[in-house]
Amino acid sequence: MQTRTLSMLIKASLFTALPMLTLPTEAAQKTISELVDAVNGTPDELSRDAGKKVKLRNHANGFCTSGVFKPNPQATDAFAIPFFTQANIDIIARFSLGGINPLSSDKTTGRFMSLKLNGDNESLHFVTSNAEVFFASNLDDFFTFQTKIKQGNEGKQWLIDNKPDTKAFFDYVKKLPSTISYADNRYFGVNSFIFTSKNGESVAGRWIFEPVNGVRAVSANELAQKPDHFLQQELTERIASTPATWDLFVQLAEEQDKVNDPTIVWPTSRKRLLIGQVIINGQHDDSKATLECDKGIFNPLQLPKGISPSADPILNARSAAYIESFIRRN
Repeated sequence: MQTRTLSMLIKASLFTALPMLTLPTEAAQKTISELVDAVNGTPDELSRDAGKKVKLRNHANGFCTSGVFKPNPQATDAFAIPFFTQANIDIIARFSLGGINPLSSDKTTGRFMSLKLNGDNESLHFVTSNAEVFFASNLDDFFTFQTKIKQGNEGKQWLIDNKPDTKAFFDYVKKLPSTISYADNRYFGVNSFIFTSKNGESVAGRWIFEPVNGVRAVSANELAQKPDHFLQQELTERIASTPATWDLFVQLAEEQDKVNDPTIVWPTSRKRLLIGQVIINGQHDDSKATLECDKGIFNPLQLPKGISPSADPILNARSAAYIESFIRRN
């Protein structure tokens, strides 16, 4: 890791109270700075400086709201995770679209949900999307994807022709249902975590958020009638009367499953355990923490006792990249 990047990570950890991270060996092939440049489309010093001035960030089109998490009391029958023994845990949520354009159209199919569950003594963060599969299994392929996709149709075709994992991702996204609400989507944590069972054993699992009212798809014609920007207003008006609610599950891996590869979707036959319910109701939208939500990051490695990261290189690079991006725009 470059000296400059390491120095910034140390500074960031001091003012955000986030744990320092040990990146996998593979990260040496691409520095965190290079990965952020690929996402932001800032390959040289001139574009990087311009990006800092406009505070470039991924998921630029997004907004924050709030709610509560109600753990399933039976979750602690399976897992030794004291965090889930609390009755109610406050949530700060950020819903967003992908990409660095804050004015991107809401009519795309991609939806993202990030959550901070702030408990009495610990916190748990989630970074999820409505796609169950990721486009890269390693940092080199992540860098290549972000670089090529900014070349338009030519770059996308190169990825389809040369990167099978990316082609599978594009094929998956084509089949995603169009929705007119963030509340109408399933959300997935494509990366795996290691959970401590009640008897002290370790088991790998992935997060899945199922909307209580199901996925509601709309036709292309119905979506076309919407303005370019409607998702924030729709969710804000919805939760003013009826909360948006998801059941949170952990999908458990079996021995043959590849735990450290987010491009692989595990079979639906894998056991799922209900962890609790996410209720987005806007109850703390006037709080400083919610209003200043964008002044921090959602750190997927902010984990309570009993949950640890897998060896997935994509997962283990996320926090450092988020901190690097955060520093650039502040």
